This record gives sequence, C-alpha cells and structure tokens, in this order.
Amino acid sequence: MEQILQYAWKYRLFNQSDLRTTDGHNFEILDVGIHNSDGGPDFFNAKIKYNDTVWAGNVEIHNNSSDWYLHSHHKDKKYDSVILNVVTNHDSEIYRTNGDKITQFIIDVPSKIINDYKFLSNESKSLIPCSMRLCEIPSIYVEDWKTSLVSERLNNKADHFRNLVDHFTGDWNAAFYVLFSRSFGTGINSDSFERLTRATPLNFLKRHIDSILQTEAILLGQAGLLDDDLQLAYYKILKREYSILKSKFSLKPIERSSWQFFRLRPTAFPHLRIAMLSAVLHKNTDIFSLITELKKEDMFENINKLFKITPNPYWENHYNFNENETTHSVSLGRQTINSIIINSIIPALYAYGEHYNMVRYKDLAFLLLEKIPYENNLYVRNFKNSGIEITNAYDSQALIQLFKEYCQKKKCMYCRFGAKLIGKC
Repeated sequence: MEQILQYAWKYRLFNQSDLRTTDGHNFEILDVGIHNSDGGPDFFNAKIKYNDTVWAGNVEIHNNSSDWYLHSHHKDKKYDSVILNVVTNHDSEIYRTNGDKITQFIIDVPSKIINDYKFLSNESKSLIPCSMRLCEIPSIYVEDWKTSLVSERLNNKADHFRNLVDHFTGDWNAAFYVLFSRSFGTGINSDSFERLTRATPLNFLKRHIDSILQTEAILLGQAGLLDDDLQLAYYKILKREYSILKSKFSLKPIERSSWQFFRLRPTAFPHLRIAMLSAVLHKNTDIFSLITELKKEDMFENINKLFKITPNPYWENHYNFNENETTHSVSLGRQTINSIIINSIIPALYAYGEHYNMVRYKDLAFLLLEKIPYENNLYVRNFKNSGIEITNAYDSQALIQLFKEYCQKKKCMYCRFGAKLIGKC
C-alpha cells in the first residue's frame, strides 16, 4: 500500500486545496522532492510552506503513523531530516532522535487509484496484470516505453559483458569468447558453457584452433564429457587428444554434473552444441574483432556467415557418444542463431559503443534487433494477444524486459503502462 501512497505523493494525485497538517495548520507543497528507492526517507529535498516559512528537507510515507516506530526511524539519525510524515491513518505522534515532534499529513488518495492499484498488483490472475486494458494506451506512449525498455535490457546484458572485459583485463576478444559460448547453452546450460570457457583460456585454444579435432577434444574434455571408458573409435581419439592437451596446458575440467540433459531436445544436447561451438571457433577465433570491423550495409549478412559451419562428420548421426542415431542436420537452426546474436553479439556491440563513446556501435546493436524476427515465446504472445504491436526482436526484447522486471515482480507502479492506467481517474 505504501507504493501507491508514494506514487500519489510523487504525482500529486490527491486533493491539494486547503491542505492541513494533523495539528490543523495550513501548508502548501512547493516541491514533492526526489523519489528515493534506496535506504533512507522516501523523498529527498522536498519543500513545503508552513506558517509562512519554507521548510526544506525529506518526506517519509507510511500507512500508519505508528509505522515510524515499527521501522525504528525514531532511533535512526537518517530520518532526523524528515520535515513531513505522510500517512493514511494518524494513530500516533512521532519524534526525531532528539525528541522534536515531526509534522504529519493525512493523504486522501482517490478510491479509483487505490482500486486500480490493488487489481493490478494483487487481484489480477493474468500473466500480464493489465492485459485487458493495454488497448487503452496510445501507441505513441507504447513505443516510447518500448524504447526505454530495450535500452534498459541492453544495459543489463552489457553489464555482464563489461564485467567479463574487466575480468580479462581489457581483452575484448577473450571476454566475448565467454559471452558468445554462453549463448550456445540457450538458457538451461548457459552457466555451464560460461564455466567451460572460463576454464579453457582462449589463448590456449588458439594454439590448436587449426585442427577441428583438437578444438573439439579440448572443449569436450574440459566439459567433463570425456571421462567415461567407452570403446567408440571417435570417442577414443578425442580422449587421447585431450589427455595430451590437458597435460600440456595443466587444465582442470569442470564437472560433468554441471550439464543439464533433462527435457532437452537432442539437438540441444551439450555434446552436439560443443561440437558446433568448436566448428565456429575453428573458423574464426577473434570473432569480436571481426564483428567490430564489419560495415553497416552488410553486417547482418556477414554475421550469419559465421554460423555456416561443418562440424566433424561424426556428429551427422550422433547427438552424444551413444551408438548411431538417425542422420540429422548439424547446422545451427535459424532461431538458435538469432538467439546467439541477441544474447552475445548485440549486447557486446552496445557495451563496446558505451565504453568508447562510439554511437556507431550502439546504433548497430539496435539495427540488428530490428532485422531479427521477434521471439515467439509465452510472454511475447501474451502481449501480442493483448493488442501490442510486435514486428521484430527490438519489440520482443522490450516486452521480455517488461514482463521479467515489472509484470512478474508486480512493479506496476514503476511501469509506464501501469502508471498510465492507474492515473486515469
């Protein structure tokens, strides 16, 4: 409930004529202050005019006056700067740590705003709480929010890449090798792919990258997938190669138990995905340097050429190290390629542009999103069925961010759609 009170105070969604404190004194709100989402009072640097005197300080919001004591603010000097306590129920006088009394105000929020908020945050059973009312929001407002959400999502993803760059002391190619490999895990095994490539330095891999056999051997071995005593000819060759390379570079593999197999389609099995990754790296190791040198006009086409690979023929009728399976494609599917671009190449370009203050690379990240078809998952379909126009990955990435960071967390007050709907009195 405090969220809606903060929202009402921030946007002055209450009757502001003849404002009176709980002591009966008239006052005027000159500035509601700056909303604070961290520790301390709810609003900083507010200004109110009280008895012909302008007070500057902080504002705290509570359901009940007595929450002041429940939250131990009376013992916390951070709250001595509070000039006004805004409540819906005045059930107690409150004081600073030095014993000075704090002025209070009972806020009267319109019932429609409260009811809308309760419905969106608690009562709606829909995956997207406001789905039935999204059609009320003007398209220009929707597009503006999408733009902010895409930037928000790209920044979140770019943060992970920036951390990798720091970890590899500014080596963008080594950092990208990890991020790129991570995207081959398509969610369920992403963390395991990252652990694999962190445990297998790129500079070691480069020394044997001319051999697709040795590239596969080092990655499959480091993945803990060559620890069995199998008699398959290809398996024995890989195991022998890995034994030599492991000793040469003093490598330590990750545990086989790191990998998830349950409910995976065979084409997503770690063995096959590692073989595909090996084929891509065998073709180009310093992928990020290659990408940053591409021209805007043919960038999308040339990025897709990276994925035209030919793994070892063994994988044409195997998904792992079992006996022969039916013959199948060893090419990465279109959706998988798009997912890899979205989750590695695009955030890396965005982070690179941010780091060097080069707008060109950030623009290329957005351009790639606009060229890729939208992701057809449960969240995106729900927004589409609610009337939101979706044409490409730019739109779907915005809506995935909206669902995961706002809808799922019931942060309707911080969502521009929720704020717009709640504010319509």
